[in-house]
Amino acid sequence: MMEPEYPSRPSPAPTPLPAVQLIGAQKAGTSAVADWLFEGGFQRPLVFEKEPWFYSKEVHFFDTDHRYHQGAEFYAKRFQSDNTTPMDLQSTALDATPDTLPFADRVRATYESAGGQQVKKVKIIVILREPVSRELSLYNHLAFDCRRLPSSERNDWHNQAVKDDGSVMSFDDFVMERSLPALERETGPGRSTRHSLYATHLRKWFELFDRSQILVLSYDELRFHPEKTQERIQSFLGRTVPGSLRRSNSNDNSYKIALPSRDAKQALAGVFATLNEELYQLLDSNPGPPMEQRPFPRFQEPP
Repeated sequence: MMEPEYPSRPSPAPTPLPAVQLIGAQKAGTSAVADWLFEGGFQRPLVFEKEPWFYSKEVHFFDTDHRYHQGAEFYAKRFQSDNTTPMDLQSTALDATPDTLPFADRVRATYESAGGQQVKKVKIIVILREPVSRELSLYNHLAFDCRRLPSSERNDWHNQAVKDDGSVMSFDDFVMERSLPALERETGPGRSTRHSLYATHLRKWFELFDRSQILVLSYDELRFHPEKTQERIQSFLGRTVPGSLRRSNSNDNSYKIALPSRDAKQALAGVFATLNEELYQLLDSNPGPPMEQRPFPRFQEPP
């Protein structure tokens, strides 16, 4: 007796996710690159009710537990306007959340769950900055915000630079009390500082995604030769993007520290020297797409 034939169930339609992830590093020029791409035709995320304005650039899905655990559909809705098609999302939508850098595993899991082989198609861009300078820029940003915001409007991110009495700590204190302890931990407070663990994070990205999907850029080139960075990004994305890169997120104020003290610099350099060598070796042994700089330029420490 022949077994009855049953109609096969159609595979669920893929959940379209952004074509491009600009994953960081924090304080390494992601806002300038994102502004250029958005103005050049890439689709911004939507900002939903009670969400902060900056979600129009960065969705903070992968780095925020309560958002991440709502799943791929929740994430996809941030890019679905009335006139958006699945093809639009898979070709022009951009999430430029610099805090995504430490979360390669979450990005992989989300794109896999969304279906449609999107995990093999997403383009990933990361910009790396000399980590002592990045740490100082992070502090200046935090300190600037903390001085202009009332304590009731500061969040955990701002409070990295705040003393127990509510005052803004010095950069030297920030290095000793926030940066160095955070660099020694894998979890817990201080994630912003751990963004400088470039080799640790990129090693995971290289394991979970094909290396041809990841473009590693130099902040120094972005700063001093932006036209070269634009050429690399356009080649990587396979499309011409009009406009030009311009300086972004510059907080010029009387409190801004231009250079680290000798003690702070030595303390950070003592940690980053080994980590930077790990990065250079990782990039050398894992060559990227053809438009990427090779070898990756070594960081120039601040004077």
